[in-house]
Amino acid sequence: CSRRRSASEFPSDCNLPVPLQTMRRSLGVLAEAYSKWERRAPLTPSHVSRLVNSGVEVLVQPSSKRVFTDREFAAAGATITRDLSGANTIMGVKQPLNSSLLPGKNYLFFSHVIKAQPENMPLLDEVLEKKVRLIDYECIREGGGGTTPRLVAFGEFAGMSGMVNGLRGLGLRLLSLGHSTPFLSIGPTHAYTDYSTDARRALRAAGGAGAR
Repeated sequence: CSRRRSASEFPSDCNLPVPLQTMRRSLGVLAEAYSKWERRAPLTPSHVSRLVNSGVEVLVQPSSKRVFTDREFAAAGATITRDLSGANTIMGVKQPLNSSLLPGKNYLFFSHVIKAQPENMPLLDEVLEKKVRLIDYECIREGGGGTTPRLVAFGEFAGMSGMVNGLRGLGLRLLSLGHSTPFLSIGPTHAYTDYSTDARRALRAAGGAGAR
């Protein structure tokens, strides 16, 4: 099929991968590579356990920075391997690095191509050229509509992360201007293991110090 710089649906002359209902039940999980700070995973070990128990083979790429360890995924029944060619469907959180997509596979991740952002068009080109079926989390919406509520979203957690990093950044900015503030006691989001306890405790402490 021809190259298209558009986030619209596949052209009619583009041969899609094998129909989903005829594929083997095998799922791959990517090691996140888009950002060195990315620790999220598209599935938890408990999800993997349920999938394996239902007869789905799960392949997980090893990662030393992921919030869940390789050992936890292996204990849940996953096979830890860099090679995901045996999986017909591959999941990630953020988009994979350019030129890393496996031809003819199904991929699920936040691709950021729906608005035809110029920096993400090479990824869309690669999807089309390699006949990949891309399922963008951003496009999974209630009733299949274009403006209905999204069913897969990290918005709440992204907002929390942005708030923590924003307040920390404000503290660093004020310090560069010669002002020491309680915001300096707030660490970067990725340094906290849990928002509801660790990060919230740091925010309360900074707020309390600022009120005094």
